[in-house]
Amino acid sequence: MNKLKVIQIGVGGFGQSWLTILKDFNEIELVAVADVDEKNIQHAQLLLNDDSVQMFQDHQEALKQVEADIAVIITPPQTHKHLALDALQAGLYVFMEKPISHTFEDAIDLYNEAKKYEKFIMISQNYRWRPEIEVIKDCIQAGTIGTVEYGEWNFRRATKFGGWRDTYTEILIEDMCIHHFDLLRHILEEEPSSIYAKSIKPSWSWFGGNGVASAIIKFDDILINYFGSWVTRGKETSWNGEVRLVGSKGIIELIDDIPFLTLEDGATKELALPSMPYTDREFSIYEMVQAIKENRKPITHLEDNLKSFAMVGGALQSIKKGEEITRLDNICNEPIK
Repeated sequence: MNKLKVIQIGVGGFGQSWLTILKDFNEIELVAVADVDEKNIQHAQLLLNDDSVQMFQDHQEALKQVEADIAVIITPPQTHKHLALDALQAGLYVFMEKPISHTFEDAIDLYNEAKKYEKFIMISQNYRWRPEIEVIKDCIQAGTIGTVEYGEWNFRRATKFGGWRDTYTEILIEDMCIHHFDLLRHILEEEPSSIYAKSIKPSWSWFGGNGVASAIIKFDDILINYFGSWVTRGKETSWNGEVRLVGSKGIIELIDDIPFLTLEDGATKELALPSMPYTDREFSIYEMVQAIKENRKPITHLEDNLKSFAMVGGALQSIKKGEEITRLDNICNEPIK
């Protein structure tokens, strides 16, 4: 099979780093870029320095004029639904940054509309594809620490983005927690049954909404205590966070992205990291390409990612209602607006 051709929609902010990844990725050919902001287009031209990549300020014109296989959408979540549907209607596969959308109403609308098309939608959950995460998952699934019964997940960063993130009411949960919630599903290979969450906006916060949140998440017989802050003071964690998963025969910890195993004898050892063909975002686009070549759904296809997004929706509902939210598999019946 020839290289799959890609149109990237959205090259401002985070989209610039995606542009760097795609232009050098051997499995695909970047054929066009679209962005409504002329300055972003100009920056993309300078970054690529390749006249063969066509530039558009109207994504519809790019979809009409350029022959391509995949639309890579790196835009604010509130734009995802209509951009994805436009790409599907044009006959392209869709690869999107998380989250699926800004609201569950849009996410479910997109899911239902996408069923009409042969091509699939994949959501990039790049935190899954890191060696330290893979070795933790492997140990858990191999039963190395026995049956996992509880865990702690702490995330602390002082991050200033600017732009659309500053306007979100629950910015930490809406934009960041999807990574860690998705990792819990990935590592444990279980679906959550309930979530109870609280959030605050510290007096020194630079976000318009709440940048600190805590959640108690129940996975059948596993209890997870989650805490996150995007306005922390003092020592920060990595983007993965600090993780402790405690089982009947031991504990696995992730500290500064280094995984440690401690068994019942009390001895602690650092776990060796597995080799991977690609990692992080490169693995995400690699998985997209492999799924197309193998005529299968990618691991983080839209339907699967809705289950991670439901954890976000459950947390938002819990904060709004002040109560525990159960039956997360039905969360989409009550859209968050």
